[in-house]
Amino acid sequence: MTNYLYVKIYYQSLIIKKTIMRSTVLFLFILLVSSSLTAQKTPFENIQSEIQPEELKKDIDVWFDWIHATHPDLSYTVKDMDVFYNSIAQIKDSITPPLKVLEFWKRISPLNSQLSDGHTFVGYINSGIVEDYVSKGGVLFPFEVLFNKNKLVIQSFIDGKPTNYKGYQIVEINTVPIGTITASLLSRINGDSEEHRKALLQTKFAIFHMLMYGEQNEFSIKIRQGKKEKTISVSGLSILPKLYREETFEDNFNFKILDRDNAVLTIKSFWWDDKERYYDYMDNAFTSLKEKKISHLIIDIRENGGGDDEFWMKGILKYIADKPYRWGSNYKKKIIAKYRDAGEVIGSIKTGEIDTLIPVDMDITNTFKGKVSVLIGPYTYSSSILFANTIQDYSFGQLVGEPTGGKSGQTGSIQFFKMPYSGLMAVSPRFYLERPNGGNPTEPVVPDIVIDYDKLNPDELIDKLIKK
Repeated sequence: MTNYLYVKIYYQSLIIKKTIMRSTVLFLFILLVSSSLTAQKTPFENIQSEIQPEELKKDIDVWFDWIHATHPDLSYTVKDMDVFYNSIAQIKDSITPPLKVLEFWKRISPLNSQLSDGHTFVGYINSGIVEDYVSKGGVLFPFEVLFNKNKLVIQSFIDGKPTNYKGYQIVEINTVPIGTITASLLSRINGDSEEHRKALLQTKFAIFHMLMYGEQNEFSIKIRQGKKEKTISVSGLSILPKLYREETFEDNFNFKILDRDNAVLTIKSFWWDDKERYYDYMDNAFTSLKEKKISHLIIDIRENGGGDDEFWMKGILKYIADKPYRWGSNYKKKIIAKYRDAGEVIGSIKTGEIDTLIPVDMDITNTFKGKVSVLIGPYTYSSSILFANTIQDYSFGQLVGEPTGGKSGQTGSIQFFKMPYSGLMAVSPRFYLERPNGGNPTEPVVPDIVIDYDKLNPDELIDKLIKK
């Protein structure tokens, strides 16, 4: 485990970033359509299939055995194992008539909030299902939304086009109070904490709303601005939400010099298929910093859901680390067959501590010696949390913004499982890793400088930081 390759955390895509999702979508799609029960059906048609109760209970049983054979320690994230086990038993007892796969998903998905981990979930709704639904003319809630000061507000139309209702708080959707809707959806989405689940839900709101409340062609939405309320009527849209659309390199990586002292490097994923393009981009950015004599580099990872640790080790810390570092400390991993080393017993737990240090690269000429600020928030997760941990624990820079929604101790090396009858997917990590300086791994990463700002205007955080 001292080898760096053993502890790289790959993000979830699944939680959340499309760059990682693209590498798993084909795999998940093939698994779904190859099932003997779903071979002639498209992904969305599959979740409309009716399954016998004994088969659904068998799905739960085999998933239960699989997650216990894969996860290093469920009690690390599950707050009350007795409640968790009782919930599973109650779900099984509730399955008496045949159910459609979608209804089965509604029954089991509340376990995700109890699992309380962005890398652990059951009943994953992958992008193949979403794309299939939209391609057949299925309509969705028409707005992209976000949580701003704990209120769900409209950000834009679902296709990204601006709307006059930007910033309006949503009060009701088709007479259902928004509190009722968000409580139901938040219980079904994965995530380390309530704040993390909110950060993930706002990217998937239209999809989860359709899954829970069915397809609705028209939406009567009560909205509020200040003390004034009104109701608007808007048609649903047959358009993929932003999360599920193809991204460009420029969508994920951006470098901008703001003035003679400050520059911003925005990184929305620690992954790109063309690694050399990414590394060249980073090298050019640090060369520009040196040539322009910039004194303050702001690295924005607020929308970074993770990726491959190598991307920040070789793409960022290579230029700013002034001392050897490690990317974690204590770890625990489950030994499974495909990752078993000689002498290891399948099913056993191995614990240890990372003692390998990444040395300072003394050969590069474009190192950055100025001030470094790293912007974090509730969506910052997985590999980007490991990056933030390392920045803070080795004083390579200061963390600014809001606490992460994810824990400072991160799970990783995610494994996939398909339920044999419903075809629904489950995911589990096989290890977890504590931050370099140790401490309570279940606590979030807390910034050195906490700054509140309007989420509808993310640049406000940068402006406030520069003025400090």
